[in-house]
Amino acid sequence: FVFDDKEDTDKSGNTSATSAAKPFVYDYARTGRAAFFGLAIHAPLSHVHYNFLEHMTVRAGFQGLSVPVFKTVMEQFVYWSWFSNSLYHGTMGAMQGWTWQQCYDRIADVLWDTQKAQWVFWIPIQLLNFNFVPVRHQLNVVLLTSVVWTALLSAWYPPEEEKGEGGTEAVEATEGSTNNEKKAD
Repeated sequence: FVFDDKEDTDKSGNTSATSAAKPFVYDYARTGRAAFFGLAIHAPLSHVHYNFLEHMTVRAGFQGLSVPVFKTVMEQFVYWSWFSNSLYHGTMGAMQGWTWQQCYDRIADVLWDTQKAQWVFWIPIQLLNFNFVPVRHQLNVVLLTSVVWTALLSAWYPPEEEKGEGGTEAVEATEGSTNNEKKAD
C-alpha cells in the first residue's frame, strides 16, 4: 500500500508539488507500545482511580446532579487528567528509549495543550457517563472511549522519526517547542 501525497510542506508551511510517492509503512512497534500502555498501565490504574472516585463521592454525600459534576471536576481538574496525561507522554517516551530528562521535557512541552484538548474531549463524555451510566459500567465507557482519545494523542504527538543514512536522529514531534531544540546532523 502506498500513500501518495503529491504535496510536501516545508518548515515555513509552504507546499510544493512532488513526483515521488511516499510509501506508507505501518509502525507495529508504535501499536505495540500503545497497546501495552492501554492494557498493562492505563486500564489497571483507571480501575483504581474509578474506585477511589466513587469512594470520595459516596463519602462526601453527593447525590443527584451534583454527582456527575463532582466526579468530572475531580477527575478533570484536580488530579486524574494531569496524572494520566503525564503518564502517557512519559511512558511513550520511555518505551521509545528516551532518557528521563527527554521524557520530562516532553511532558513539560505538551502537557498544557494536552490538558486543554482533554477538557474539550472528555468533559462532555464524563458528564454524560457519570449521569446516565450505572457506576459498574462507567469504567467500561471510559476504556472504550480511551481508544479514540489515545489514537488522537498518538496522531498529535507522534514518536520520534528516524532520519539520515544508517542512523537515527531524534526529531522532536511537536513544533514550536520551548524546552527542546531539534538535534542537528
